[in-house]
Amino acid sequence: MAIAKKEKEYKGPPRTEGELIGKIVSCMMYKDTITYAGLFDDFDTVWKQIIEYRPHDEFDAKAIEHIRQHPEKVKQFDPYYNAAIAKNAWYVMKKGEDSGIHWNQVMILRYELQKVKLTRDMVGYDIIAPNRYQGYVLLKDMLTRQIYIFTVTELQNIGKYWYGGMLANIYPAESVEEFQVKEAGELKIRRMMKEFGLTEADLAKLQNKDSTKHVIKVSDDDDDSSPTTASGLIRRDVVDRKLYTGTFDNQIQVKLYVRFMKGNCPGGICSWEAIYKFGDQDEFIKLDVSKTPDGKWQFNEDPPIGSMELTLNDKLFTGTWSSSDIKTGYDVKLKETILSTSMMKQLDHIIEHGDWAKGLKEDKEEDKNPKGINEDMTKGVY
Repeated sequence: MAIAKKEKEYKGPPRTEGELIGKIVSCMMYKDTITYAGLFDDFDTVWKQIIEYRPHDEFDAKAIEHIRQHPEKVKQFDPYYNAAIAKNAWYVMKKGEDSGIHWNQVMILRYELQKVKLTRDMVGYDIIAPNRYQGYVLLKDMLTRQIYIFTVTELQNIGKYWYGGMLANIYPAESVEEFQVKEAGELKIRRMMKEFGLTEADLAKLQNKDSTKHVIKVSDDDDDSSPTTASGLIRRDVVDRKLYTGTFDNQIQVKLYVRFMKGNCPGGICSWEAIYKFGDQDEFIKLDVSKTPDGKWQFNEDPPIGSMELTLNDKLFTGTWSSSDIKTGYDVKLKETILSTSMMKQLDHIIEHGDWAKGLKEDKEEDKNPKGINEDMTKGVY
């Protein structure tokens, strides 16, 4: 039976914006501002890329020369030079806690991002960081079932990796629209405080509650900067999660985890994410999932070593598993199983961080592929 070769756990910088968001939330769960600061690329590394960059044409040359004249624009993304990055992150974590969130019980529901517009003062920086995103991340407190939303800016794609993620604000809110209403109200209060010379303690006395203890300052210039669900939006919504357990040929134990993703298509669920493991494997294997018009489910391993063609009847998957060379086949029987919160979080973490088994079909022929690992393989999330 073909088994994907194990690879050492990847511990480098995030390879996708979703993986970066997952790491940010992990830092928030433990209120770890030190690890959080390490998610930002340091100034010296970025500045070296800017200095060593060789322009392709006159326009390119003018752009890179512009950013070379403004190192302070690059320093603002390094927590070593910009203490507000870690400070604001701590305030958001504390504000969430004061709002009732249980950080150690949260899980990501979805995120909504859009590109940061290139402003005149940042011309040239887009050569080094071509993709910069900002937006909203929706969390669910699994203890209270309350949904919270926080805003994040400057998720930056530099080379093959993603860095940054400045935290801005957080509220208990069911939707981005509700978040925006609450943020607008908070901004109005801060303007009133400034106009009448009130402190937060004064306002708390007027309201008879300390509701503004951890308000994050929002400048007047930021009123229209909040991202909306317009063109360029990245949005993946996990509608449901299901765990199936069973056997291959009534002998080999199997676990299959499927996430159902919402989208703009008939029926509402447009795609699926899945992982599975069987036998004595230590790691799950990533699966590409599709459905045929007649309702057949196709689960293909990534890389394509094996696949399952299954039919779902009520809560029971039945069908076959076969290897890509058609030399091995098994009858499959998998039944939906109760999914605990702890197991759900563990399996979500595997999907969101790409912590599954990695390897190529050629692993079976070591003489043809001695490395056995595709080092350029990257994983998408959400």
